[in-house]
Amino acid sequence: MEINLKEKLRALRQQKNVTQEALATHLGITPQSVGKWERGEGYPDITLLPRIAFYFDVTVDELLCVSQLKIEEKIAKYVSQSKIYKHSGENAKNLALWEAAYSEFPNDCRVIEGLMLAINRDAVYPCPKDDAKRIIELGERLLECSTDSSQREEAVQTLCYTYESIGDKENALRYAEMGGNFYVTRDDLRATVLDGEEGVEACQNYIVSSVFMINLMVTNMLRKVDFSSDERIAAYRFSNDLINLLFSDGNVGFRAIDLASNHFWIAHEYAQRGDKENTLKELTQCVKYSVMSAKLKDVDYTAPMVNRLKHRESETTKNYLGNTCNLYVESLEDENHVYNKSFDFVREDEEFKRLLRELKKYAN
Repeated sequence: MEINLKEKLRALRQQKNVTQEALATHLGITPQSVGKWERGEGYPDITLLPRIAFYFDVTVDELLCVSQLKIEEKIAKYVSQSKIYKHSGENAKNLALWEAAYSEFPNDCRVIEGLMLAINRDAVYPCPKDDAKRIIELGERLLECSTDSSQREEAVQTLCYTYESIGDKENALRYAEMGGNFYVTRDDLRATVLDGEEGVEACQNYIVSSVFMINLMVTNMLRKVDFSSDERIAAYRFSNDLINLLFSDGNVGFRAIDLASNHFWIAHEYAQRGDKENTLKELTQCVKYSVMSAKLKDVDYTAPMVNRLKHRESETTKNYLGNTCNLYVESLEDENHVYNKSFDFVREDEEFKRLLRELKKYAN
């Protein structure tokens, strides 16, 4: 445990309006010794600690910031365990973890953020009323008490999405207006300012993020009005073309999950038409990328536009159990799944059965 005496000692002196000389005189030492302590160049003899604490009317633990250090250690453990749960998609355990943290540290901004995001990850769409109420309360508290830009951005985004989910467009737009402009973002500015290899990596990260956001916006766009089937297929193909253009050598890494999703939605469009050939063709691609995603570990990207970037499997999170293959086994096999019935007309086809077996082989 790191003892952080220098800031505490200086703060106590300033609060009590005590000079280094006055403290030194009280302790029977030189002012230079006190100066060294406050510069972090040494520590008082252990026998002096009770006298210093008594002089400032604090406990030795308070003087040494032991209580705060213990709090930091506890919160760090919560954050570390949460990362494990989010990596494995264990939403219920993650939520229970942050509920426990919140009962212990209800005023810590990191804990408020953790609980807000945990409830949001576990909520379905549209967000249940009770969940939405808690998310909104926590998000607004975070905006009131936090000065950390990342926490505030998380709060604004979560509040916007939550209000949109419950149909409150007015408040959703109110928080949307608090977001940054697309042309003025942290990632954009870093990519502009940084030089050399660090700058190239920042630019490539921004390019990948932009393509990801385009893929997300295509999905959002298709929810807005009743597009024709041809328009929907064209939109999903557009997203896939961008991803494949960026990862031009086929080493798509983590973006395999997006390609799998887009191919599934195209297959669903063809299935609604009763087009067996194209349905199976698109499902084949969906399974290909689902298996690629399920088998994915650490990757160094190699295509020219992304060759400074790496994917590290341990840094990923998800809000579902299993892997990508599990998602499509459920979509194709679970009778209660909303899209299951669309594929009934090919369910007895041997190729469909083979694809389902392939998904199950790599599901966990």
